[in-house]
Amino acid sequence: MFVLVRHAHAGEKMGWHGRDADRPLSTLGYWQARGLVAALGGIELRALFASPTARCRQTLLPLAAARGLRIDDHPLLAADTPPDELLTVLEAPEADGVVFCTHGEVLDALADPARARGAVWVPPAASTAKGGAWIVDRNAGPAPTLQYRPPTPPN
Repeated sequence: MFVLVRHAHAGEKMGWHGRDADRPLSTLGYWQARGLVAALGGIELRALFASPTARCRQTLLPLAAARGLRIDDHPLLAADTPPDELLTVLEAPEADGVVFCTHGEVLDALADPARARGAVWVPPAASTAKGGAWIVDRNAGPAPTLQYRPPTPPN
């Protein structure tokens, strides 16, 4: 079991004058990040990985504090990485117990290559709201399960 998270709501690109990687969460995004703690309650986690952007790390901060875990950057969660390489990471047994926080375009880019590889556990493209999480359990029985936890509060 692992979790795929789309970063929570961030400030608007047009209103941000710094590097996009430094663009922080909005007020709504901070509340969504806090909501992730309850959304993932009762799920055993051992590691948190984020795209090397402020908004992805900030999305996981409340969860890290609640669980006593650190957040590590993972370059394959960045917006411009090849989806096949990230799929290989997600398919490995080491992904169990891990939360991966990334961008909507990364989650969308995973859909087609995953289906081509027979990985039915990847969320469909354009199905994850900002701050939303997918719980992926490949060991749930004969077929993997995919459970969506929408953001709280919603976008």
